[in-house]
Parts: sequence; C-alpha cells; structure tokens
Amino acid sequence: MATAALKQGTGTEVRMLLERVVRSIEGTLGSLVGREIHVTAGEVSCQDPEDVRSSLAGPVVVARGDMDKGYAGKAMLAAFEVPDAVAMAGLLMMTPDDVIAERRKTTRLEGEDIEAFGELGNVLYSGITDAVRERVEDFGVRMQAQGHVSADDDEADLLGSEQLVTISFGLRVGDYAETKALIAVDVETATRWNGAPIERVGEAPPPPMTALADEEGLEDIPAAPIRGALAAFVTHAEAFRLLRRSGRRVGLGVRRHGRGEVPNPSAHRGEVVVMDVPPGEEKRFHWCSRLKELSPSTKVVLLLHHASRARVTQAFLAKADAIVAYPCAEPELSQKLTPLVEQLAKPAPASPGGA
Repeated sequence: MATAALKQGTGTEVRMLLERVVRSIEGTLGSLVGREIHVTAGEVSCQDPEDVRSSLAGPVVVARGDMDKGYAGKAMLAAFEVPDAVAMAGLLMMTPDDVIAERRKTTRLEGEDIEAFGELGNVLYSGITDAVRERVEDFGVRMQAQGHVSADDDEADLLGSEQLVTISFGLRVGDYAETKALIAVDVETATRWNGAPIERVGEAPPPPMTALADEEGLEDIPAAPIRGALAAFVTHAEAFRLLRRSGRRVGLGVRRHGRGEVPNPSAHRGEVVVMDVPPGEEKRFHWCSRLKELSPSTKVVLLLHHASRARVTQAFLAKADAIVAYPCAEPELSQKLTPLVEQLAKPAPASPGGA
C-alpha cells in the first residue's frame, strides 16, 4: 500500500490524540535536555513500514515503545533524524556545543550517544503515557528498544510489519536547524482511539449504515417488540452499530441522521434522540437544550466522548434524560434506554373534562 492520507472528517479523534502526543514532546524532552524544543504537527497518514522507510530523507534513530494494559502487544514508534538525536543525546550528557555540532554531521549514534538516546526514550514515553491517559483509559507505553533505520535497512526490525498510522512533525532543538520527525501506531490502535474505522483517500467507502442488518453479533441479541423510535445523531460508525444492537434489545426502531443534520424538535416528539458529543462538538449540548425546551416529550440521551466532570455538568445543565460515557458496552446503554422506552410507552394522561 502506498502512503495514503486519511479522508477528511473520518480521522478527527485519532488526529487530535496524535497531535496531543506530539505536543507533549516539547515539555518532556525540553525540560530533560535544558533547551527549548519546538514542534509543529504535520500530516496524518496511513503507511506500511516499507512506505515509511522509502519516504525517509536520511537515516533516523527510532525509539520503539511497548504498550501495556489494554493495549498489550502493541507498539508505538518515535523516529528522529540523526542530527537531532545526536543533539538531544549530547545535551543530556552536557556535551560542549562545538562537540555536538561536529557529531551532528554523522549518520549514526555511537557509544554513549546511543545510550543517552535510550534515556531520552524512557522520558519521552513517560510523557506520552501521561498525555494519552488524559483521553484514553487503560493505556501505558514504555521504552523497549532503539536503533537505526534508513531507506534501505531496518536492522533490528524496529518498524515491525503492521500497517501504521503516522503523524509527521517539524522538530527544532534549541538554535539548531529544524528537522522532520515521526510518531506512529498500528492501525488497530489508531482505530480504537478514533472510535471508528480509519478511512483513506482513494479507498471505497464502507457499506451504508442502513445495509447492516446482518452485521456480526446483531442476530445474537433477542429482538424485543418495537415500542418506539430512536433517532441517531452520531458522528462515528461504531456508535451507530452500538445503537442498533441496543435498539434491538429494548424495542426501538433506529434510524440514522446525517453528521451535520440538526435535530428538529417538531420531528422527534415522543421519540428517543441519541447524540454523541465528541470534543469540539459542544454545540450538541445546545441542540439538547433546544429539544428539551421545545419538545418536552422527546427523550434525549448524550454519549460523551472523553467524559469529564465538566462535560457531565454541561450535559446535566442541557437537561439530558440520560448521560453515558462513550465508548460503552451495549448492556450499559440498554440499561439507560429501558426506562426511557417505558416512559414513552405509557399512555398520555387524559385531559380534564375529556370524554
């Protein structure tokens, strides 16, 4: 597979998280080497290891980190051009600037420099763990190995064989010239972080959501009699699959609305409306408030990406009928939906003086 950019609008979550990883480098390595480090996040792409090597302008030093906890068996890669790897290793050891300047001309790290780079990797992945854990639960990554990679060689198989999602970034250490660097994770990890499949430019789109009647696992859920309707205003394909499974269990017919479609209060009276709220989509809290104000009979459920106390408070103030941290398990969501379905199924009270 040749290098492919991610389709616009399909990799928002993983892009934000990878940019967060890149920004963490400024503080963690900058404080370690005692010089200002500046990063500029670049493109996010999907690449095979061979594509990564072929795109290298020169030899790089790779720090390979092993993930643990819920991501055990997966790896994260950080690749730096040799001149900056030499500079950071030298600054860590308080090597004189003139000696660092001379060593930056080499194409490999040797001796004490490669050992110091290992220490840089330890601190790098400690900082990345802290940055990622603010957004992803059950995650950790530790420095595992380091070595050299070039367009012609990956002597220690540091890049591995799995397809990678990469973010390139500009790196400037102190007053040295800016170089290019790279952070990479495997596609499976990137997909979990994204909350939806990774879609590449030039790739055929996934099947329409309305054509997923026979999706894996759906038929295993007992189908309850339909007792109401669920309108799904969700941004991720996996969130819609979750709603279809849950709707089948609790007796809600599920229909999906477009990503940019705004719920119309008059169109959803007596229905359950489920909206997910990714970072940057805070307008959805306003949509919830408007639905509850103009259509009191509508039951609104908010699925909060990266739920925090502040976001839960926003959802509460928006008068959501149920608040769920996303991602979540189907039984958990079904438990939240069940009382709402029962409320909708109750007959409306008779008007005073009615026949």
